[in-house]
Amino acid sequence: MTSSPSSRKLRPATTVSWILDNLRNAIVEGKLEPHTLIRQDELAIAYGVSRMPIREAIRILETEGLVISRPNRGAVVAPLDPQDAEEIFEVRAALECVAVRRSVPRLDDRQRDAAAAALRELETAPMDQAPAAHRAFHLALHAAAGTRLLRLIGQHIDAADRYLRLEATLAGTQEKDRREHRAILDAILAEKVEEAARLISDHVAETGKEVAKVLRQRSNRHP
Repeated sequence: MTSSPSSRKLRPATTVSWILDNLRNAIVEGKLEPHTLIRQDELAIAYGVSRMPIREAIRILETEGLVISRPNRGAVVAPLDPQDAEEIFEVRAALECVAVRRSVPRLDDRQRDAAAAALRELETAPMDQAPAAHRAFHLALHAAAGTRLLRLIGQHIDAADRYLRLEATLAGTQEKDRREHRAILDAILAEKVEEAARLISDHVAETGKEVAKVLRQRSNRHP
């Protein structure tokens, strides 16, 4: 269940963050599938560490909703759940709505240019780079919203990433997303705060509903 050392990211400042980044990426990218048992002893051997940083990384993943710990049975990768999807995107919608109202009046010219450049990057990004480009675009919109709010939005974008990859496979959604992203940016650059807040709230919440609908349809086909 572990990825090969050559596929891992470069090791960051701490052992826990290194393992956490690798496990999170493996879950989000589908390399660790839902319901997969996370074996601490195997991971400790694979990473050449004790089980303590493995346990801490798993604990953080549990708080992020990516892992479920079961008493006396270990931890498993959390399933893709329609209720979870709706909740994540509803929280994101609320956070990004607040962020737009805080950020738009404070954006400087450099930040506006960076948001426009981030959208161009997103529109031209190859499939494997699209999630990172999507994250960068949304955070660029809120560049002046404050560090705490940006951190919360980033965490919920990360939590939504598995679901966003599913949504990206749906017919017609890519062009729809492109139009909505452009409309959001135009409203922000025109300093139409309430219009931008409404557009981004509708865009994020509707994405969650679309994902939840697909997951429910899949569940009905495979009870």
